[in-house]
Amino acid sequence: MSTYTIKDLERLSSQKAHTIRMWEQRYALLSPERTDTNIRYYNDEQLKKLLNVCMLIDRGMKISHISKLSKLEMANEIEKIIAGTYQIDTQIESMVNQALIAIATYDEELFNEVFSGAIGVLGLKNTYIKVIYPLLVRTGLMWTNDTMLPAQEHFLSNLIRQKLFSAINSIQPSVSPDQTWILFLNEQEDHEIGLLFANYLLRQQGKKVIYLGARVPYSNLFNVVQNCRPTHIYTFFVRNQLNQEWEELVDKLLSEFESVKTCVSGGDEKLIAALSKKNIHQITTVEGLIDIMKS
Repeated sequence: MSTYTIKDLERLSSQKAHTIRMWEQRYALLSPERTDTNIRYYNDEQLKKLLNVCMLIDRGMKISHISKLSKLEMANEIEKIIAGTYQIDTQIESMVNQALIAIATYDEELFNEVFSGAIGVLGLKNTYIKVIYPLLVRTGLMWTNDTMLPAQEHFLSNLIRQKLFSAINSIQPSVSPDQTWILFLNEQEDHEIGLLFANYLLRQQGKKVIYLGARVPYSNLFNVVQNCRPTHIYTFFVRNQLNQEWEELVDKLLSEFESVKTCVSGGDEKLIAALSKKNIHQITTVEGLIDIMKS
């Protein structure tokens, strides 16, 4: 079982440490343990509970009400949220459900069958939008609600990564690309499926892509930009992190790479609102990415 400091919880939940401590003291929401040297720490169960609490707060529920919910009642509330992510289209819902079965049973053959069937019906772009993305959302919610093991989530992520790498490798590089994109995730971010899909779309449209992937130190990114002179820099905000840290990264990119178009995807509503005041391109849909490519 993993252990977390209060700073870890702050980063993973996007709640300030003093807010988490207040919830502990006023509502007994979490019960940290202490090391021999009296340093507080938290376990996986407490992290999941905190993430569930944050999810319910984001949907308008008061902390005073949440604190009174039993474990079962909280699980039922999260199940309602999971149910709300279901596809309306019955064929697509069937694909998602079959994929969930494949993940739960570690059945790679079944997953490949579902994926190939979706590609045949929808194409890769719509398979990602209508099947893979909802599947990732639901498995993330299921993990926080103790209905999916971390190993199952990793199994899914690696299968999707394999599919995307295969699709990317099948694309012939453009002879004379009109744009050069650097794709990266920051030093604390390792959820790269969205970035990989962007890599595929950009290459498919004949753009040159320098794919740096996950956990890129800023000094390395700076060196690559200086050497490669890209037209665009693109990153994703996936992992929960303090919005202030994201804003600081964006400000750094804007100040140090003034001639490059800075593009970002992800973030919560507060971050999106804050970043809308800056000279960046916020990409929220596949169509939005395609529009940026054409501009």
